[in-house]
Amino acid sequence: MPDKENGELREEFELRGFVKLPKFFSEDEISELREEIIKASERLETVSTLNKDNMIFHSNLFAQSEYLQTFLSQEKIVRTLRSILGSDMWIRWDQCVAKAAGGAEFPWHQDNAYNKLKDAHLQFWIGITEMTTENGGLWLQPGSHRMGMLPHEMQGHHLACTKLPGEGEFIAADKGDVVLFSSFMLHRTKKNNSDSDRWAYVVEYMSTDHYDPLVDPPFFVVTEDGEPRPRFVDSYEGREKLANRLKYSGVILKTKSKRLVGRLKKSVLGGAN
Repeated sequence: MPDKENGELREEFELRGFVKLPKFFSEDEISELREEIIKASERLETVSTLNKDNMIFHSNLFAQSEYLQTFLSQEKIVRTLRSILGSDMWIRWDQCVAKAAGGAEFPWHQDNAYNKLKDAHLQFWIGITEMTTENGGLWLQPGSHRMGMLPHEMQGHHLACTKLPGEGEFIAADKGDVVLFSSFMLHRTKKNNSDSDRWAYVVEYMSTDHYDPLVDPPFFVVTEDGEPRPRFVDSYEGREKLANRLKYSGVILKTKSKRLVGRLKKSVLGGAN
């Protein structure tokens, strides 16, 4: 369990862009969580384009698992996140990242460079195994969350930031430790030069005031009036706000056009058979 009071946690998060919570989960909790992650990953039908050289991504696992839905909505998580996100939140994404021996590095980046969101969300990073400099653990650049969206370039299927304000800080973590960090935080992981696997499970929580135009319903809302009430809904407050719709009007129009073209192509191909 975290030993930081909510005010202290929020102050540290706003200043540095991250907070480390040692021993947030017990050994037994992490062992069971890992088993459930494996079960959920076996139900996935697609392979991530981010996979590279023994670095494997399994995404949107919570949608495949009632266990994960319950786990990610538990009281001690909600109580911790409320001080940063506010009373109500939803989960837009999750992924387990497993690096076997020799697993590739993941270059410096901001998550908003990938999802194109204009608002920050919260990365809830769980150490499923120990994280060391040798096995490709987590590096952050404290304070970079206050710099807005930085320039990135494509490197294969990955994005890499081209403007680095600092050297970064390694975040040593044991199994069961949690690191909370902003989606605008610059972070990276290096190559796994050890003989053992390195696993992390990252869950992206977002205030229900905010909207992601690229996530389709149903949406997994975690809380109601600040208390755990996990459920899937067709819409939520942030999605209905006109200001949010206008903010992403270009993205919405582009997405609808691409989907329409896709349906037309499928219809033409289907009619040719």
